[in-house]
Amino acid sequence: MPTADRVARNESLFREVNERIVELEQQLGDRDPETGSIGFVCECAAVGCTTRVEATLAEYQIARAQPTRFLVAPGHMDPNYERVVTTNNRFAIVEKLGLAGELATDEAD
Repeated sequence: MPTADRVARNESLFREVNERIVELEQQLGDRDPETGSIGFVCECAAVGCTTRVEATLAEYQIARAQPTRFLVAPGHMDPNYERVVTTNNRFAIVEKLGLAGELATDEAD
């Protein structure tokens, strides 16, 4: 089982990739942020996960409104370190708990 530190580092890396995707989408500006689906990288703790997660820019921004929340593929939740905030057929938003939450907040600063 991965440690809280490893979980936070993996997810922070995936978050960085998704933040670059958001920057590119905003620069291009050709997609409606409310309805245009974007392929994000799953921000789960699994090393090597390459699952694509479809969400709108607005949905991703909701997930990122708090530094302890991450966008993951359905079924990619780890109940040892997170709780599900919301889920649908395309993605789940999870919130890190305990040390994993603290580390995620520290990484965001």
